[in-house]
Amino acid sequence: MSETSPAQQVVARLVARFGKAGAHAALDRIFSQLSVTELALLAHDWRGLWARPKQLPPPGPWRSWGFLAARAYGKTRSIAEFVNEEVREGRAGRVSLMAQNEDKSIEIHVEGNSGLIKTASPWCRPRWVSSSKQLVWPNGSLAQVLTPEVPGGARGPEFHLSWISEVQSWPVATRYEAYTNVLLATRLGNARLVWDATPRVGHPILKDLVARAKEDPARHIVATGTTYENAANLGAGVIDDLEREFGGTQKGDEELGGIMRDEADDATAQMVWIEKARRPAPEGYAYRALGVDPAVTVRAGSDRTGIVDAGRGVDGQAYINADQSGKHTPPAWAKIVIDRVTQFRIDVVVVETNKGGDLVTQNLRAAAQQRGLVVIVVGKDEKPRHQPGKIFVKEVHSRGPKADRNQPLSTAYERGRVSHVIGVDLSTLETTLTTWSPTPGSRSPDDLDACGLAVGEVLDLKSEKPDKSEGFKGIEQMGKALGAAPGPAASGRLAALFTGGGGGGKI
Repeated sequence: MSETSPAQQVVARLVARFGKAGAHAALDRIFSQLSVTELALLAHDWRGLWARPKQLPPPGPWRSWGFLAARAYGKTRSIAEFVNEEVREGRAGRVSLMAQNEDKSIEIHVEGNSGLIKTASPWCRPRWVSSSKQLVWPNGSLAQVLTPEVPGGARGPEFHLSWISEVQSWPVATRYEAYTNVLLATRLGNARLVWDATPRVGHPILKDLVARAKEDPARHIVATGTTYENAANLGAGVIDDLEREFGGTQKGDEELGGIMRDEADDATAQMVWIEKARRPAPEGYAYRALGVDPAVTVRAGSDRTGIVDAGRGVDGQAYINADQSGKHTPPAWAKIVIDRVTQFRIDVVVVETNKGGDLVTQNLRAAAQQRGLVVIVVGKDEKPRHQPGKIFVKEVHSRGPKADRNQPLSTAYERGRVSHVIGVDLSTLETTLTTWSPTPGSRSPDDLDACGLAVGEVLDLKSEKPDKSEGFKGIEQMGKALGAAPGPAASGRLAALFTGGGGGGKI
């Protein structure tokens, strides 16, 4: 089976025979002889001309069909064409539409370039009724816009067909309730669910949809695909730009490759730990840090700069407020850091100096000076508080095996001491936390390192590991401590026994 559309195949044959210019001329001659009605029929012949085979709905009495595919794969267009077809054929009189919020649903499902209005054939085009949040087709079919932000909205109505979109971006607090309510409400006629999402490791709804497909592949179908499969329909340079941004990263595997990774057994965190500990942002923070693991270049294939904001609430919990990691130039990451420190009153910036050495702080200092700010380097045990006009920096040179260095962070996640703030997009960081495994010679991802720096600072995780330089080093030291402690004379005699001062020698 060809992976290209019939239209692409025709064009390829013309180009092979006549060249690009000749193919254009041949198509112009053909189209010039067609009537407006014939041109409209061609433009809306999705199944026969424009769809790639993988974009067409599967045959048979399936219950759900969805796309777990890369960005710009053509997911929305595929499902919009199917929904319009079901409405035209009279199989879907009641339809529900749900994206991550009401505005997004209107943008994607209703008014978008690949939405239901623009993909509908001229003889069966719906109109949007904003007052009731409904699409109304000429044959009387209705599509109701719902939102997972109000999951109860899907209770009560009944639908022949439901389309849920961008599932990976639904609000965490209400997404699963909204999903189950849609499933229960889709119970008329053939009762079909169609869906689309970009892969996200450990996502509970996506895991459920994939599990259903594995258990009953005839009734629940999951289509996968990459951005590259739709390259012919994308603007010039789009894929190059996406590769520069995401190439060689786990985010790139999801966004470009459509790959849904499994959680690694030895990863820093498990998604169930993250999900269980999610919380809204507190009203304020007792201490707040920005972890920065800078890259030294921004060439293709180079590392990213990790930038993660974490704060300790008055409840002693660490909250991850933002992940601004990316392929940033030194001036760009310095600006991000300074903007965040000044806007959110961050107490300290913790920078890893393994790669850049003194240049890391020098870069930050130069950028700060241009804005009239002063960078002050503090000691590793200091806990500075934010002061206007000043940026406190703590330099860290990481040592030891990566698995050992990540262990305190992993333990904090397992114990539920780290909360990802609800409403903040931390999907890339969460993929790293749950999929990256330490292997000999490998370098841990920059967002993971930045997270470790920030969380380690606000929770003082290094104090959880016994410090061999402190405490008692033997019975003799214990005796000295007892002798120095206030108390009755008996304590002194007991101390003498330990230190040898009681006449009987050391014990």
